[in-house]
Amino acid sequence: MLGLLLTAACQGASSHPDQGTGGTPGGSGGSLGNGTGGHATGGNPGGGAGGRTGAGGSSTAAGGSPGTGSGGMSGAGCAALPLCDTFETTPVGGPPSATLWTLIPTSAASGATIDAIGAHGSSRSVKINNANRLYLRNSSVISGLGGVVHVRFNVRFMIALPQGHGALVATHPVVVNEFDSHPEFRFGSQDTVFHWNTETDQANIPDTSPQGDATSFTPQPNTWYCIELTINRGNGHLNVSVDGVDIHGLTEDGVPTPNVDQAWLSSADSVGRYAAITDVNFGWESFGSGPMTVWFDDIALSGTLIGCQD
Repeated sequence: MLGLLLTAACQGASSHPDQGTGGTPGGSGGSLGNGTGGHATGGNPGGGAGGRTGAGGSSTAAGGSPGTGSGGMSGAGCAALPLCDTFETTPVGGPPSATLWTLIPTSAASGATIDAIGAHGSSRSVKINNANRLYLRNSSVISGLGGVVHVRFNVRFMIALPQGHGALVATHPVVVNEFDSHPEFRFGSQDTVFHWNTETDQANIPDTSPQGDATSFTPQPNTWYCIELTINRGNGHLNVSVDGVDIHGLTEDGVPTPNVDQAWLSSADSVGRYAAITDVNFGWESFGSGPMTVWFDDIALSGTLIGCQD
């Protein structure tokens, strides 16, 4: 452990290393406010009241053309994205769409099922229940998105993030088989907060220290969060927003910041892990962190900013 197109109502005042201005640093707490947007005290994102309306379809298509998928999201927003899955039309209890996703490893099919809960009041999501390693992989879209890639998803955890290392999203700069995790770039958790890292673990964003961890974000159990990852393959910049609020401690902006990206910028292994991207994987992998049950909803990829509404 990449440019995007749509502007969302929950984007708020956030900024990205390569787009926009302004921005509000994220705090280390994970509680959402109860408003209709905005920021909670201490830098945490406020809870948005926005949701999905209508019954548009999910999509996947090379080059960004709308295609067929397995869900139904608001209006034309989802259908216009290169990849978007809301899981709304996939049968509860069954596996996610085989058109969009390959289970990694393929033998762990029973650990990924459609559940009858969803983000923003929707009716379905994909539930990952795994003690070791289980991902949904798509290899057909992300490599064609251009130099900047945006990865948006809603996520919910059954329990607090563990102290040990776990991965939620993983990519690979070269094609790998279902059992290989080298070389790998990850967004996941360490010390109960969100982190970026790689399989070499030479560096993290932020540092795995009390000072570094305090700049990241701690999600609370049984709470939905909208997360958007921005990965710039050209200059190495990284950004994470939670409910439309940029998290300072998860930013790599090319300027070494103590406890955040200073060590990362000095690690050729770390920066080199996402200069190319051949796939994207959503799920849970434990590196001594133990089992986790996690739900994903509204997974989307684009070359421009997506936001939380579509």
